[in-house]
Amino acid sequence: MSRGNSEYDLRDASQVKEYLQNVLIEYQYSCFKEEDPTGCHRLGYFHGYVDKDKEDAKEKAKQIFKMNCEKYKFGQSCDSLAGMILHDKKYLTEKADRDDIIKYFKLACDNHYYTACKNLGVLMLDKNEIWKDYHDTKKGRELLHMACEKKNVDSCYILQRLYSKKSPEKTLEYALKGCELDDGKSCVTAYQLYLKGFGVEKNTELANFYKERASYIQRHHIATKPDESTRVTM
Repeated sequence: MSRGNSEYDLRDASQVKEYLQNVLIEYQYSCFKEEDPTGCHRLGYFHGYVDKDKEDAKEKAKQIFKMNCEKYKFGQSCDSLAGMILHDKKYLTEKADRDDIIKYFKLACDNHYYTACKNLGVLMLDKNEIWKDYHDTKKGRELLHMACEKKNVDSCYILQRLYSKKSPEKTLEYALKGCELDDGKSCVTAYQLYLKGFGVEKNTELANFYKERASYIQRHHIATKPDESTRVTM
């Protein structure tokens, strides 16, 4: 009989090994027997990040993420697969691999994983030569806007930067959205715009409010609010 998680002494290497083996068995059962997409994602994560030093671990992770993405439409796995390919630099010389990165970020976004919408939007705005076939400024900004509306803080901040020299009104719009999500940088942007009256009506009272909000977030180490994605926490 296997013991409960609280019964392991994780300072003991042999018990850590036993614990991880039992976790692996649990995830395999959840994925392959119960056909639970969250179990499959955890299994892919286990191979890709916990067991990563094993020779074939990354390939196993990619295969599981691919299956979970295509069979169960689990957006987080689509994003993880695209991310693994993207960060494996040697593959970026092949257009087929770049196509896969775009494909799986899009599948993730279509299946309500909004970090992937942000990732896809950023690639569509990227002016690097290797991404020129996918460059689409309008679509990239639309994806970032949609992700921001779904409370993806990074998307809101990226849009602030994109509009900072072109549209103070848009910059403020995304700064206020980001600040609502407890992003201190966004609160600072709102503070600066209201303080200087740059493209918006100068308002010292609001400037002070957003300055204090940014300071409060920093002092209390407040984490940004999560977006509306369906996700597994590991």
